[in-house]
Amino acid sequence: MINNQFFKYVQLLHEKYTRKPEYNLFCVLRSESDEVRLHSRFLSDLLNPKGSHNHHNAFLKLFLKHFKENFQLDLTQEVTVDNEYKNIDILIRNGKTAIVIENKIYASDQEKQLSNYYRKMKDEGYENIKLIYLTRTGYEPSDQSTDELPDKVKEKALTLASYEHDIYEWISKCTEVAARDAPLREACIQYLDIISKITNKIENQDHMEELKTLLLADSNLARFPDLFSAYNEVLVDLQFDIWNKIAEGIRQEFGELHHDSITEQESPKELVRNYVENRRNSKYYNVNVKLNGYENTYILVEQDHHIYFGIYCENGSNSPEYKEIAKKTENFVNSYRWNSMPIGIYVDPQINFKNLTPENLNYLKIEANRQRYADFIVNMLKEITTALE
Repeated sequence: MINNQFFKYVQLLHEKYTRKPEYNLFCVLRSESDEVRLHSRFLSDLLNPKGSHNHHNAFLKLFLKHFKENFQLDLTQEVTVDNEYKNIDILIRNGKTAIVIENKIYASDQEKQLSNYYRKMKDEGYENIKLIYLTRTGYEPSDQSTDELPDKVKEKALTLASYEHDIYEWISKCTEVAARDAPLREACIQYLDIISKITNKIENQDHMEELKTLLLADSNLARFPDLFSAYNEVLVDLQFDIWNKIAEGIRQEFGELHHDSITEQESPKELVRNYVENRRNSKYYNVNVKLNGYENTYILVEQDHHIYFGIYCENGSNSPEYKEIAKKTENFVNSYRWNSMPIGIYVDPQINFKNLTPENLNYLKIEANRQRYADFIVNMLKEITTALE
């Protein structure tokens, strides 16, 4: 029976089996979500027969074996593994074969991204081209990424891979191979911890078995769909409240919102529900308002996986508005420049709304925290607009 005692027991199991965080060099040196400088670099080095691990092609063999039905390389010939070659996260080349690995942990797809990578390899003369779309849980690429990719390639040459299962299993096998190589073994173990964290994976099998037993007791399993629905509705309520707080703060400081802002739509809460339930085309919801003094330029708060804010220039990075704003805001710390945003800043704390951690949930459930979250955005935007005066 699902009651307060049920949840207390789940909490006791969590406390019993969850290890206290240990020192992790990856977390110290890089953000656990850094696709390029952490994940792609580490994975490409393991895959590279000439990598610093000094285990030749042992790890590459394990990788190919894991995907044995999809990839075949002639390991009697030279294999090259590159990181960020022509913007490809990881590229494995061997004879006339090219394996493109697109690494997507939190970043969104770019227009025709996989299509462009496939074309680049075709242009270089590769005949057997395979695409691996690597994400946390193995979801499909967006239509905009595969636009112009031939249907035959999508069906035969595109593989969906996940950190949760594929990379975790592969790295686990790499750890066994590196058993007598203490530094490499510990690096693999620490990397498995990173994977568990970004995928909310339960590592301890005894923990999983006790949770399964608990679900199968009484009518708990039959009631669980109701609980999951209620969980999603709580997420909708919390995120909808954040958007309302952001919108109200922006409206008070900068004037009436643009008509395409999420809170100005006919059913804004339904849009938030679409986002929570990962429905198609449910990203890039925003609140925006015209920035006075600049042509086709807006104050913008937008959500992909995280929420970020700044100034959006409709005319792009070559416009005089973009260049002027970029120059005036170049001294803002922890800020970024993107294609149409001369300044963009992630909200502090950085919350990945597509992969909420227990810490995130405990933070978001407190109304005062949600207000502080919105206030941070509005106050920083006030600083940015002051710098533009």
